[in-house]
Amino acid sequence: MGIVTLPTYVDVDSEGLDKALGEFKIGSNKIPTQKQRYPINAKMLRERMLMVQRFGEAALNGDTRSALLDLLFESTDNLLQANRNALTHQRMRVISTGQFTIDMENNPRGLKGLTFDFGIPDKNKEALSGTARWWTKTEHTQANEGTTSDPLQYLKDKRKAMKKMGYPAGHYEMTEDLFDDLLTHSKVLRRIGLSMNPNVTDESAIVAAKNLTDDVLKSIIERIIGCPIVTRDSIAAVDKFDDATKSIKPVTIENFKATNVAFVPDGQIGTIKSVKPMVFSDDPTQRIAWFDGGRTLLTQEFVSKTKTMYVSSEMAVLCVPNMPQFMSIFTVTV
Repeated sequence: MGIVTLPTYVDVDSEGLDKALGEFKIGSNKIPTQKQRYPINAKMLRERMLMVQRFGEAALNGDTRSALLDLLFESTDNLLQANRNALTHQRMRVISTGQFTIDMENNPRGLKGLTFDFGIPDKNKEALSGTARWWTKTEHTQANEGTTSDPLQYLKDKRKAMKKMGYPAGHYEMTEDLFDDLLTHSKVLRRIGLSMNPNVTDESAIVAAKNLTDDVLKSIIERIIGCPIVTRDSIAAVDKFDDATKSIKPVTIENFKATNVAFVPDGQIGTIKSVKPMVFSDDPTQRIAWFDGGRTLLTQEFVSKTKTMYVSSEMAVLCVPNMPQFMSIFTVTV
């Protein structure tokens, strides 16, 4: 899918191994460090030069030279993009769960079980159970709907309660898949149909709602619940060891928790906390460059013993919400 895999969280003093491997250690109030690197070694260069070896110097045209340079440029671009993907991943996990956890899913090659909690009050979190869940099974069909569930009334009541408690203007966030499933829920379709014509039967209301476009359905839902909805179609990829092929392969993961609906205040809701990586500017074996306002350090290093050049990145950042008291998270389905 062309998604650049996330860098691995490591200890600040450990080496960022090839796309990336290392250890992670953290104390209280510390910002996690992520490192990764691309190797450009003799074997890779030899493969690119195979045409030159076979066909002579004439084969070293502009395209061939560009291919050689692309080894460096592509690796650098991928490192930077991976770091930015990591920030998106953090943001989505914080919004949809109230925490950021480093675990087997998003850090399969590093240490697991580390959680950063941002103080969202327990009263702002709720997990529906039993038949109150919008769906009681992972397959979101009408047959699996919770018999006492009423998604639009639930969201409407929650937003009404928030206003009474002085919450600022905001919106609901959920995955695009969950919202698409919501548009098929019989209670939702019935509510929409009756809002357009209250004098029809429930079945007629459902049929009428099914014939509306998704944009119209979304607009009506937002008017009913009294709150905008922002859908998230956001995925990340991680490098994971594949037992079948005995190799590292990228695996996609959802950034936003698929079973949850979050209420988020409008506007800026937090900051990116960062620690500038330490460098030794007089090291003759390295070339360094800074990106993203000094948050990201890129290092180019050549190891003559292995005939390998490494392009490495390092950053220590954490997305931190500054108004957790006005954020809410609801687990509404399985």
